[in-house]
Formats: sequence, structure tokens, C-alpha cells
Amino acid sequence: MTNQPSLPRGTGTLQALVIQPDFHCPLDRLGGWLHDEGITTRIIQPFSGDVIPDVIQEDALVVLGGDMSSLDDHAYHWLTDIRRLMAAAAIQRKPTLGICLGAQLMAQTFGGTVARGDQGLEAGVVEVALRPDAAEDPLMAGLPGPFFAGAMHGDVIEQLPPSAVWLGMTDQYPHQAFRVGEMSWGVQFHPEISPVVYRQWLSLVKENDTVAVERAGRGMKAFENQDQIVREHTEAMARRFAHLVRTTATVATQ
Repeated sequence: MTNQPSLPRGTGTLQALVIQPDFHCPLDRLGGWLHDEGITTRIIQPFSGDVIPDVIQEDALVVLGGDMSSLDDHAYHWLTDIRRLMAAAAIQRKPTLGICLGAQLMAQTFGGTVARGDQGLEAGVVEVALRPDAAEDPLMAGLPGPFFAGAMHGDVIEQLPPSAVWLGMTDQYPHQAFRVGEMSWGVQFHPEISPVVYRQWLSLVKENDTVAVERAGRGMKAFENQDQIVREHTEAMARRFAHLVRTTATVATQ
């Protein structure tokens, strides 16, 4: 089990609690960027038996992606625990970032809906068009537009939560980025992944879905060709999130 103890508060070290629902979906680049910004991580892996807490002792929450669906509560009972933790994080005013599956769970937590995508797999590199509200958003303001990031998902956020602020979209699936309340962000794309992890995901695409296999393979080539701009854009988002964590933690201690 990987459930590491939280660092003692008062050490001057900030820490993010990371929920990793799937072995194949690691923190990857995001971990290094957060570390560079002085934020350590405690990783909980429910697939290994780690227990998801009821509240957050750390300074922020990150929920990663996974091959399962956010509709699969019958097979993964701890999906309910993740939603409960996201709701608690919002009440605690802890900066939260939900990525792909994490974004879908966040949408469900606050009243949105998730469905199987009617346009098939979205994979490779996506160009996210930032909507007008992004210009005033604490996380998205100032990020490059269009925003380039890696992606691979079949489920989609069908309806955003009623209170959500819609921040980014693609032509294939509109609901790519949103915020709920002051501290909860969901992104359908993957700002954390590198081409190395994307290549590992190719083996997870169902071989009997020829369209998905073709899209995922073509996406690998796009990722390799565009990795420099993907890295620049996603690193900028990671560092802005780290800034939010620092700012929020500072206010909380005053």
C-alpha cells in the first residue's frame, strides 16, 4: 500500500493529496512541477486498497484519471468516496483539480452528468478554446489560447453542474474545463501526461474498436510532434495551480 502519512503541519512544507484511481494513470509530469514549486504529494491508490479519507488534512486535492468509468460505482465502490472527498474539499476551501475521470467525478459531485461520448474516443493532442470566463478565472487566466494538452477519453461530461463556470471547450466534446465554486476545477484533458505515459495507454484501447485504435495511434504521432508546446502549456497550468495552493494556504494561516 502507498498511503503515506501526512507531513506534520507547521513544517513550512505544503502538500497535495493525490487520488490515483488507476495504476496506469500516474501523476507523471505534474508531480515534478508541483515539487519544483515547493509542494510535496501524498498519493492514495484505492485500487491497491488505500482508504480515501473523509476530509483533507493537506493543502490541496488532485484526482487523476483512470480506465474505469465514473458510472462504474457497482465495480469500484470507492468512486463514491472520491465524490464525497471532493465535496468536503470544497467546503474546506482546498484547491482541487480533477483530471479526466477526476473531472467527471467532480461534475457528478456538484449535480452534472456523465455519459458515453457520442463522438467516440478523443485522443492525442487537443486544442482547447478558452471561453470568455477563463480570462477572469484564478487558474485559467493568462494561459495560452488555444491551450494544447494530451487527451484520451471515451466518457464525457454531458451536462455541467448548474453552478459551474464553463472555461474551455473543443469541437469534439465541449465541456473541457470548468470551475465550481471558488476552489474546484475540472479538466477533461490530461495536463499531467508525457508521451511516454500516452504510449503506455495505447495498449489499453480496445482492439475491437478500430476507430478508437486508429485515433489513439494517430494521437501518439501528434503528441510526439507537438510535445514541446504541450509541455509549455500544461506546465504553465501546473504552476498556476501551485500558486493557488500557496496563496490559499497563506490566507488560511493568517
